[in-house]
Amino acid sequence: MNKAKVIIIGAGVGGLCTAIALQQYGFEVKVYEKVKKLGEVGAGLTLWSNALHVLRALGVADEVIAAGSKLQRSQIRANNGETLFDARTDEMETKYGEPVVAIHRADLHQILINALKPNTLKLDMNCAKFEQDDNKVTVHFENGEVDSADVLIGADGIHSVVRKQMFPEVQLRYSGYTAWRGVVETENEAALGLTSESWGRGARFGIVRVDKKRVYWFATRNQPIGEKATGEQKKSKLLGIFSKWHKPIDHLLDSTPAEIILQNDICDIAPFASWTKGRVTLLGDAAHSTTPNMGQGACMAMESAYVLARALNEESDYRSALKRYERERHERTAWITNTSWSIGKGGQVENPLLIGLRNFIVKITPAGAMQRNLHKATGYDVTK
Repeated sequence: MNKAKVIIIGAGVGGLCTAIALQQYGFEVKVYEKVKKLGEVGAGLTLWSNALHVLRALGVADEVIAAGSKLQRSQIRANNGETLFDARTDEMETKYGEPVVAIHRADLHQILINALKPNTLKLDMNCAKFEQDDNKVTVHFENGEVDSADVLIGADGIHSVVRKQMFPEVQLRYSGYTAWRGVVETENEAALGLTSESWGRGARFGIVRVDKKRVYWFATRNQPIGEKATGEQKKSKLLGIFSKWHKPIDHLLDSTPAEIILQNDICDIAPFASWTKGRVTLLGDAAHSTTPNMGQGACMAMESAYVLARALNEESDYRSALKRYERERHERTAWITNTSWSIGKGGQVENPLLIGLRNFIVKITPAGAMQRNLHKATGYDVTK
């Protein structure tokens, strides 16, 4: 299908990686993003070795590694600070040829945008609907503009407009817990040297260094969906929930400006049969959204981006290309979604007896067994 035109809705990690890969193959690509301005979007994210393989193929891996922080160790702790599990994540680089990197999402976005050809990305373009026939697919935007292409890729996130038109019956699945996130500049050496997730009663707190100056933190808590709160209310609630947890959690929360604290109810989409209708397919969170418990959401989007671009390049027509893309991606992404969902349920338990049992099992389980799913996820090279 070389030299065909492809429209991508959504300039997140998946959409941008798809655009870069397609342009390397010689496709004409347009990326449309609904936001008016790209800024300090999101917080931090972890890119495992499987994602770095894709970034290496796209020619941006070294830049991403330099902008982020190589993760050396990964811990699971109890809320009193007791270490339940301690593993060396730097062994991933030796085993799989690429490191594990934490990076601010905005820094990653900028690197990916810089790798696009000029005038590929257009902002302030909110997709309203699409229509397709035997010859093309046409996208209509809310501002009245229209564009057509051979293939349309909906990479517009978990609340995908493209997916809602294709599969209105597909609904989000609420995990039962919400999450708060922030990035803070800190000179606290304990925070700077620590990559961990701490487990309490129906709540967790994670700490990830994203570069030499900044630490990304996230917190979860079981509660009903849909809470609305101001920045000050969020910060006050977090300080209450985690007041008796181990250091440096209180320091990180204290140091975070209330107005930058993000809150999102954690949802995913249960794996569904097909992501494609005609000339239109879905990618990333629009297709295979996952809870963040394996740190694989962005990584799966990158893998899917590479596989989809390769299929479009190597197959003679869009039908066979999109079938191949789904065939190569559906089982793996479904496994990630379902495994991550199960891990989240274990991390969020509230029953004190189950908490004690959970922590005991984690503590006595050999590191190799604990990491089996992690290695299955990260020891995968989609570029081969």
